[in-house]
Amino acid sequence: MSFKCSIGLHTWDHCTCSACGKVRDEQHLLTSDCEKCSKCGAIIENQHSWTKDCQKCSKCGKTQEVEHDWKKDCEKCSKCGKIRKEHHHLVDGICTVCGNGNFHDEKEGINYRTVKIGNQVLMAENLASATHEGTFWAYENDKKNVVTHGYLYDFETAKALAPKGWHLPTKGEWEILFKQLGGKDKEVYKHIKVGGESGFDGLFGGWRFTRGVFNSLGASGHFWSCTEEGENNVWHFKISAYTGLAEIEKVDKGYGLSVRYFRD
Repeated sequence: MSFKCSIGLHTWDHCTCSACGKVRDEQHLLTSDCEKCSKCGAIIENQHSWTKDCQKCSKCGKTQEVEHDWKKDCEKCSKCGKIRKEHHHLVDGICTVCGNGNFHDEKEGINYRTVKIGNQVLMAENLASATHEGTFWAYENDKKNVVTHGYLYDFETAKALAPKGWHLPTKGEWEILFKQLGGKDKEVYKHIKVGGESGFDGLFGGWRFTRGVFNSLGASGHFWSCTEEGENNVWHFKISAYTGLAEIEKVDKGYGLSVRYFRD
């Protein structure tokens, strides 16, 4: 051993002294394998990054034999986000396997993203159809709000505007969706909000009360069902940023709520 090494003045090449061969537990060389030092052979666990590609580490390039998850989207892995092309089986713009795609409302000239949750295919955006045959409102009567949140519709208009092949969901269909996403109000909320794993991207479009007051834009989202309860009430699906809950509740028919159609 050299005099310098004997007094602790090693000549370090990453983790190994080039003079005496001593190894230290720092500065390992992990460029060719995140979990094995190419200088000393030390093993460091759980250092690979598979977030960009399930099969290839984005830091060192090492590969592993695992399967991408294409169940939620035929062309986007739900684990790492990797994209592949020409794997959807499209019919009228919507994949018959994963349910993702776009529905084109020819009457209004609007495209709506779609998503499949369980066995149900539904719109992943709020309805933004403007009609002269019903009652609807932009939040606070400001059309700028329609771009992101769509319109708020009264109950009868929400039922009547459904395009061919689509319908306003029943209370039972909302309950199926609720159960599919875990069945618990907090858990469902996490899946259903914008950025949640379900792809529903529930917008907090607020609502309009019967007396004409708008409330809760950015704080809660309210979506019609077609299931009536008594003479004046209808069941609806609600998500709230205030409480972090998803719920199915009754609401007055005269309110203005958002609309998400389900495919027949």
